[in-house]
Amino acid sequence: MMTVEITGTPNLDGVITLADLKEHLRVDHNDENTLITALRNAAIAWIEDYCNTRLSAVTAVGYMDCFYNARFPVGPVNSITSVTYKDTAGTTQTLAAAKYWYDIKSKNARITFDNAPELYDDTFNAVQVNMNLGYADADIPQPITHAIRLMVGHLYENRQQVTRQNMHDLPLGIHSLVSPYRNILAV
Repeated sequence: MMTVEITGTPNLDGVITLADLKEHLRVDHNDENTLITALRNAAIAWIEDYCNTRLSAVTAVGYMDCFYNARFPVGPVNSITSVTYKDTAGTTQTLAAAKYWYDIKSKNARITFDNAPELYDDTFNAVQVNMNLGYADADIPQPITHAIRLMVGHLYENRQQVTRQNMHDLPLGIHSLVSPYRNILAV
């Protein structure tokens, strides 16, 4: 199975701005800017984790122990920039682009290899797929943006998970809004 590590820094202001969230919350002062920004970051992190997606375009590396046909466990994948591997001598090499093909139009992007070279024995993560993934700022689906607003509003109003009177769970609408954008790999 491929594991993916995010190597770039996301632009969370490109996902949704503090000003947009303050308007949604009807907050007209700056006293809670730090709190609202932290709630935004938490909401984005939750949605990215729940959907196995990245809402901001970032660079990333996918790690595989050997060459095999694989699906990416995160998306959307925008491009594969290179594939590197450790050869039999343990030296890092770049795989020729003619030796692999990829499909980034599928919901779960995929990659396949042809006549791949031998790898260094007894090593983990011998193959690295370098990529760009995540939504461009203008392409983030509106239901996801609205789910962030709902979650930030919920967290802003309910600053504790459990109170004596009742439990505050995520509003039902959040799951409904983001579920169509989930990247789920069948095992």
